[in-house]
This record gives sequence, structure tokens and C-alpha cells, in this order.
Amino acid sequence: MKKIMIVDDETDLREMLNLMIRKEGFEALTAEDGDDFLSKIDVFQPDLVTLDVMMPGLTTREILEKLKEKKTKPKIILLTVVRYSEGEKQKLVQMGIVDYVTKPFELDDLTYRIHKHLGK
Repeated sequence: MKKIMIVDDETDLREMLNLMIRKEGFEALTAEDGDDFLSKIDVFQPDLVTLDVMMPGLTTREILEKLKEKKTKPKIILLTVVRYSEGEKQKLVQMGIVDYVTKPFELDDLTYRIHKHLGK
């Protein structure tokens, strides 16, 4: 069973995504910020992570830098309110991001992208 970690500081969004991901047949675990995510990743070893961009604590760049030190290398989908230019999208790819979804988003769109990147 593929594993997905949901990293977001919004409790309601974390819980909703957790339910949706489990309904889709994946194992799910949540984290409320970058530190929480990094403390859980080696044990849970997710195949994919949905990562909120705007959270207290570590920045997205700091999280991605610290992730390089971990043994687990999941695919990452950013959840963001920012719309990126083509140049910015290329930088995201270089940082290890496979996709991004702009908030607010449709659950069907996120579900499609998760399946696309996990090959299900």
C-alpha cells in the first residue's frame, strides 16, 4: 500500500485530506509543520507528501534542504496560494517538487495528481 504524508498547519484541511487519501486506498499520516514532518518521515517513509507552503516554523526551502539528509525521498506536491511562473516552476522541479496545487483546490484535482504521481 502506497503511503502519503499530509503536512499542513490547518487542522481541518489535514483531517479532510487524511479522510480523502484513506478513501482512495492509501495509507496516510499527518504532520502539522516542517519539524513534525521531518521527525516522522524516516519511520513512516511516505511515497508522496502534500506539503503546505505557508506554515509557521521552517520555510519550504529549509524543509526541502533538511529532507535531502533523510533516507526517504518521497515525491512532493506543494499546496500553495501562489501561482508560479514557468521559471519558478523549473526551480521547484530542481528542488524536488513533482507538482503543485493552488489553493483553494478541488479534491478531484488533487486526487488525480496523487494517482498520476503514484502510478495508481
